[in-house]
Amino acid sequence: MKQPNLYIVGAPKSGTTSLYQYLNQHPNISIPIKEPRYLIKQSIQNVSDDDPIKPYLLRSSILDKESYNKLYNNKTEKILCDASSQYLYHHREVITQIKALKDSQPTKIIILLRNPIERAFSNYLHNCATFEYLDFFQALEQEHSRILKGFNSFWHYKGLSTYYDSVKAYLEAFDEVKIILFEDFIKEWNNYTDSQEKNGRFNISSILRMSEPILKKNNIIEYEIPNNTASIELLKEREEIISYMNKNLNGNFQLKVLINKKLEKKIPITSSDKYLFMSKKNSNLDILKMKFNLKI
Repeated sequence: MKQPNLYIVGAPKSGTTSLYQYLNQHPNISIPIKEPRYLIKQSIQNVSDDDPIKPYLLRSSILDKESYNKLYNNKTEKILCDASSQYLYHHREVITQIKALKDSQPTKIIILLRNPIERAFSNYLHNCATFEYLDFFQALEQEHSRILKGFNSFWHYKGLSTYYDSVKAYLEAFDEVKIILFEDFIKEWNNYTDSQEKNGRFNISSILRMSEPILKKNNIIEYEIPNNTASIELLKEREEIISYMNKNLNGNFQLKVLINKKLEKKIPITSSDKYLFMSKKNSNLDILKMKFNLKI
């Protein structure tokens, strides 16, 4: 009977879906579905009927052993993966089961982490699309009450962002644990931008700071710019950007440029706008302006 030998255990809203889609394109890796949640079946079955997400969890999760085994039995790929992002939080329930399922192959664990506050807020926004009716601060205040009421852990905005105990438990339980930081993607984008600025390519570096890149499905990087002129310049640079990101993040990225004219208002256009923008960055400009009686 075949069992997973790779687990993507979380955290939710930290890039696990992007990683799942990327890995599932590899010919030697099989991830039959995202979020089977089989190893936290006990927690799901114990969720309170007051939790409005419970029907979805019961409907979308794999809760019986036979169905779970069928996900992998006919697979021929070398790596079989269970990608369930709440496994990190439920480490006490999950780790003992992984060890019980373990066959002769070593078990690999992948943990994706994100800035805890940003992860919690992204989690909150996800629930706002369905059943969350409180504002973010009210929801944080209600978290303990919801836990006591038996709501499932996707409502635990703070809890799911508290990584230390969970990560420590996996590191102690398994030899092969890979931790990936969501922020590494933004870091590499900024590193490329800084390198262009250092090389005197101020036009492209300023374009790459106009907004923040967003990593979407299938490793597509979406980037918004305010006008066609910036778009033309960025498209000239696209191959270099993608080559850099692929090399430093071991990925297979694509760049999609979107025009958002609302950004025009946020970016200095006239000489006066540019001066005000730059003087906020460097107050010495005001001194130079007065000393040499410059007109902007």
